[in-house]
Amino acid sequence: MKVICNRGALLEALTVAGTVVASRTPKPALQCVKLTAEGKSLTVSATDLEVAIRYTDHQVQIDEPGEALVPADKIRDIVRESVDDTISIETTGDQALIKGADSQFKIFTQAVSEFPPVPDFEGEPQFTIQGAALKQLIGQTLFAAAKESSRYAFNGVLMQAKAKKVVLVATDGRRLAQAKGDLVSDSLTKDGAKAIVPSKALTLIEKLIDDPEEAVGFQIKENQILVHTSSATLTSSLVEGQFPPFEDVIPRDTDKKMTASTADFLAKIKLASLLTTEESKGVRLTFTKKGLVLSSRSPESGEATVNFPAKFEGTDVEIGFNPTFLIESLRVVDTDEITLELTAPNRPGLLKGGPDFLYVIMPVNLQ
Repeated sequence: MKVICNRGALLEALTVAGTVVASRTPKPALQCVKLTAEGKSLTVSATDLEVAIRYTDHQVQIDEPGEALVPADKIRDIVRESVDDTISIETTGDQALIKGADSQFKIFTQAVSEFPPVPDFEGEPQFTIQGAALKQLIGQTLFAAAKESSRYAFNGVLMQAKAKKVVLVATDGRRLAQAKGDLVSDSLTKDGAKAIVPSKALTLIEKLIDDPEEAVGFQIKENQILVHTSSATLTSSLVEGQFPPFEDVIPRDTDKKMTASTADFLAKIKLASLLTTEESKGVRLTFTKKGLVLSSRSPESGEATVNFPAKFEGTDVEIGFNPTFLIESLRVVDTDEITLELTAPNRPGLLKGGPDFLYVIMPVNLQ
């Protein structure tokens, strides 16, 4: 194999593919990226056996087609630290020669046969989502997925595509985020497609989106999801298990509602949370016809009281919430105004940002 690459384009390909390279593994091949030079492009592939990426670099000159398995960290560091516009890569036997204008490196390669197959995207997508819309959907839900949970399904995000619409839902048992969007196109049956996508895969999908206008293609198979952009294909195993019946968690009988500016409510929550601690991580929200009073108390830090003249409908109510959970949700709202609907101090609250985003948050006990 002999190729001449644009350094910036090669670095981007190595950086994206490198995000799935296994950091600790008894298999040296999994710490490598596979370089495949054919036609007019160089494909950089990587996998940790759960997630795999194929990234295609078109800014190359192929002098000799071929393939090689190169240590991911070594080649990435060489390309990153180089200041040359172009870099050549030539492989012979078990070595790769990487040359710049005034530098060259010989690094040992692994046998290509040791690298597991990385699936490519074949055929037409089952559905496509505009890049910008997909980024927003991921941003509005992924933060609410469980970081660690004995219930494995909580460690992913539910994706449902049906009838020209797509819904993403994430929960960690204490809060739930749901975001809806439109499909650009689909060839789905009336039952649609559904999968629990691992959090890691969604984080990588977000990074693959370069063009906000580009339609991102999806295929969902029995235990796998494939995602395709013009430059990359990502394959991931799906999360096993059943996602909880999230529709049952969304409050339907709320009789109290606050309407407020998103930015103003976020600022007040941040202010009231300044004196909370890990032991007393709760902010009291007291709603009356006069508006909202936010307060917090900590034996170690002191007390805080913040007045907020929000519009409130319904009978007076006092409820406690984890301020971090509120702050994280308000940061991803894309509307200027939100509503917070309530029922009782011991019942979950329902925050809405426009017709396509809702967030259920469980109350906390305040002493």
